Amino acid sequence: MADKTGIEWTDATWNPVTGCAKVSAGCKHCYAERNWPRMTKLVPAYAGRAFTNVATHADRLLQPLSWKRPRRIFVNSMSDLFHQDIHDDFIGMVFRTMARAPQHTFQVLTKRAERMQRLLTHPKMRGFVGDAPWPLPNVWIGVSVESRRVLTRIRSRITMRHGH
Repeated sequence: MADKTGIEWTDATWNPVTGCAKVSAGCKHCYAERNWPRMTKLVPAYAGRAFTNVATHADRLLQPLSWKRPRRIFVNSMSDLFHQDIHDDFIGMVFRTMARAPQHTFQVLTKRAERMQRLLTHPKMRGFVGDAPWPLPNVWIGVSVESRRVLTRIRSRITMRHGH
């Protein structure tokens, strides 16, 4: 969405998906939900939508390809890429874009580690990125964990090695 951001640990944000739903106590202080009222005034595509109305934005899929200077890009600062309302193929197209922009480092955070694991280990997902190495070396995936109680969210989730 923005090739600049005030988020200190990233250089830019890219929101091919917006909107989300709470899945755990860690969602209580959600950055995206907290900023949604302000964003609905700034971004026409958000106006009149509730934050819980998850929407994909196909018109934004290729946006990072126009950014030539390498940068760290936070994917979906206003959503969770692995939300259950996002079609598998759309997620595949997001990964296709990331594969086509190896100059950037993409940062993906999720609380939905089970769906992430299921999709990223499925052979169909590999097909979206063509000849690019899998897993994509320019994609950093993180699972947010808010307490020891939900630490199982990250245990034994993804076992992927380059070239497999």
